[in-house]
Amino acid sequence: MPNPYLNRVAIHDPAQFYGRRKEVARIFSRLGAGRPQSIAVVGDRRIGKSSLLNYLCAPQVRQQYLTRHEEYVFVFLDLQQRRRMTLDDFLDIWLAEIQRGAGLPAAGKYGFDGIHAALDALRVRHCKLIAVFDEFDILTSNRAFSADFFAFLRSLANNYEVAYVTSSGRDLQELCHADQIADSPFFNIFTNIYLRAFPDDDAYELIARPSEANGIPLAPYAEDIRLLSGNFPFYLQIACSIYFEQLQESGHLDHAAIEEAFDDEVRGHFRYLWEHFSADERAVCRALASGEPVMREHTYVFEDFKRAGYVIVEGAGKARWFSHRFLPVVSRPGRNSGGTGEHAPVPPTIEIAPPRRAVSQDDTRTLRRDPQPDGQTAMPSQFGRFEVIEHLGGGGMGDVFLARDAELGRKVAVKVLKSRYAHQSETRQRFLREARMVSNLNHPNIATLYEIGEVDGVPYLVMEYVRGKTLAQCLAEQGRFDCAEVCRIGSQAADALAAAHAIGVIHRDIKPSNLQLDAQGNVRVIDFGLAKLDASAGWAHLSASDEHLQAVSDITESGVLVGTVTYMSPEQAANDAQATLASDVFSLGIVLYEMTTGRLPFEGKSYYEVLDAILHATPSAIRDWRPDAPSELVEAIGAALAKQPVERPTAKALAERLRRVIHSPSRRLN
Repeated sequence: MPNPYLNRVAIHDPAQFYGRRKEVARIFSRLGAGRPQSIAVVGDRRIGKSSLLNYLCAPQVRQQYLTRHEEYVFVFLDLQQRRRMTLDDFLDIWLAEIQRGAGLPAAGKYGFDGIHAALDALRVRHCKLIAVFDEFDILTSNRAFSADFFAFLRSLANNYEVAYVTSSGRDLQELCHADQIADSPFFNIFTNIYLRAFPDDDAYELIARPSEANGIPLAPYAEDIRLLSGNFPFYLQIACSIYFEQLQESGHLDHAAIEEAFDDEVRGHFRYLWEHFSADERAVCRALASGEPVMREHTYVFEDFKRAGYVIVEGAGKARWFSHRFLPVVSRPGRNSGGTGEHAPVPPTIEIAPPRRAVSQDDTRTLRRDPQPDGQTAMPSQFGRFEVIEHLGGGGMGDVFLARDAELGRKVAVKVLKSRYAHQSETRQRFLREARMVSNLNHPNIATLYEIGEVDGVPYLVMEYVRGKTLAQCLAEQGRFDCAEVCRIGSQAADALAAAHAIGVIHRDIKPSNLQLDAQGNVRVIDFGLAKLDASAGWAHLSASDEHLQAVSDITESGVLVGTVTYMSPEQAANDAQATLASDVFSLGIVLYEMTTGRLPFEGKSYYEVLDAILHATPSAIRDWRPDAPSELVEAIGAALAKQPVERPTAKALAERLRRVIHSPSRRLN
């Protein structure tokens, strides 16, 4: 019988594809939604990204997962061998594939017009296009593809039944040739699917099913195979191939020969991994090899390795590297190599030692590591003199921790740039831009910045810790607010914006989760991470140390859709690069409407419907939901929600209007 494990390239036959059931189901659930949603498949080299994308495109697979599968046109482009592709080349090839896949005649149009014509034809047929791009980072890293190109792709998803499925080695925004590209709103439409090592069930299936079907069952050797290869499908296939071949030829196993054959085939791949590990990742490898405990500052690497499948923890505090051959292979030169490598022998099973000392639950020097979502960075327990107590939350670039100032004895909030971004100069600039923005603000309703620091090359901000809840939490718990509270909280938030606007700072992400209420119910505006400087403002008030603040602010300029969609202004929703101070007022108007009525003024079943509502729809009358709302409050919110920026009040004027409602002798607010 033929050896079923010889294939070392992408799998094209669905019958030979194993595992990834959860990922496949998750992808098709999004593609099969009322409006198909875009997916970014992210995973390391040789993890099976191309095989997965080919599997998704197989007609019999689509029939299994998609209702009305005949309405979908899947177009697959392998970009791996097209690193020098021009924009015109891409458009011509893509158009030809769409026409071929959908059976469309040539329309005599080319380039952008040709793509639009093809999609118009699909719309007439009530068909949906699923554009599958393998190795999509070939485009994001190619300087021939500008921000306008990615805006074009985004517009197709906005205006047609189009979704994209891409693959890449890392998050797409980390692989862009310019910060302007990384900040493109195109990337906002993706859900990331991370490919890692197989779960145990999938690994056993790959070991057992093909071998049994070909007459030499490998299930009895599954544990030995997994010790050699881990649960990574590529290495599993190599190990299974060697086992199958030996049993086929002689009927028995020579373990020394198995290891030698395995080492020869995986050496290049293992060395590639080692060479691309960071210094911290190599330090964890050395700790595992020597049986020493992982240093506290490297715990986040250990956790990342566990999630990825490189480290396997088997209970009783014991862990092992995914393959007991990894470090011996990378520590020895290959047969044709003149290098000496770095000696790092590893035993098959290594016990991870307990911490050097016991700690109590209240020990503030210990970071409490709750289960982390994908991509979140666990951090050391101390930043300078600030001792971490617990993780409070985080966003795309940073995590926020509650900490104690050891010198002053007060609690603070420490915002830390995620380690994977720490050495990216543009991202560091964006992170430090927030510090420069906030350092110019001094207002009781804006969280105070205390200082800026750095640990092991990772920058952090130390800010006022506001004990209390966000407005988002309050809305979730209690629903709408008393009208008096709407006016009081709203006027404070507007005052804070007025102070920021006075020095030309636009927040650009005003929403309930960025409005913190302290124990007394007073507002602090937080998270200036998306802030920019108003181009029309003067800069004489800035100190000499802040002369480059405008240049740093411009990192997120030129066609970038920023903010949270349900709280965007029309100019942000329209992707207007000239968002102004009035954009913050509109967003605050949405918050005030929600506080008053308990619902959002602009809603929809999808991201795109919400954007369309913000641009074109008139909100339901407030008094339809809140008959007791004072007319002055209704009018103030309506003014803030004017579609045209010039028709909105300034933040200062809005604050004054809300205070007048509170102090009006003719009004009793409920």
